[in-house]
Amino acid sequence: MIETFFKQLNVYEKELKEEIKQHSFISTYKKGDYLIKTEEYIKVLKIVLKGKVRVFLETEDREILIYYISEMEACILSLSETFGDYLSTVNAIAEEDSTILNIPVRFIKDWAFKYKSWNDFTINTFRLNYNELMDRYVKLAFKPLKERLLEYLLEEANLQNHCTLQMSHQQIANEFGTTREVVSRLLKKLENEGLINLGQKSVQVIR
Repeated sequence: MIETFFKQLNVYEKELKEEIKQHSFISTYKKGDYLIKTEEYIKVLKIVLKGKVRVFLETEDREILIYYISEMEACILSLSETFGDYLSTVNAIAEEDSTILNIPVRFIKDWAFKYKSWNDFTINTFRLNYNELMDRYVKLAFKPLKERLLEYLLEEANLQNHCTLQMSHQQIANEFGTTREVVSRLLKKLENEGLINLGQKSVQVIR
């Protein structure tokens, strides 16, 4: 699995490969397990080798999705915090069973100077995550919640290759940083318009 990481991320220096193998370790998480919690010191950079991780902020009564980390990706917020002795400002939770490559933070900065492929990896991670954050901001600023909700349901149906999504109204509300009541009201409107069917903790997308 780590060789796949080297290939997909174009890690080609022999010395860097050996350092990663020597100093890193692999851990597994079940769906729902926390990888990172707020106010914890970032001791390792976590890279998703397999699975999917949800990064979010949490207030007293709701969650606000920041972004997802997919296979062969790292969290930009955690990556930025490895360049200093910082506490995590986000939570990260496994959306599905996941395999994670853990690299101690003391190596992150040095490798960026020593190895071109690692420097490219960190730059690309910042660039891709920045683009994703900007896309989310544009949608938040300019698209009505109802429209964003329908887009989300369609995207999830495509990703899961299934029209029926097993998720509660509260889970959907967490994706948008709003309340369950707001989401329930909008879902009912979409159902009345013939775009979805609502079930017990499920939403069927009508194509």
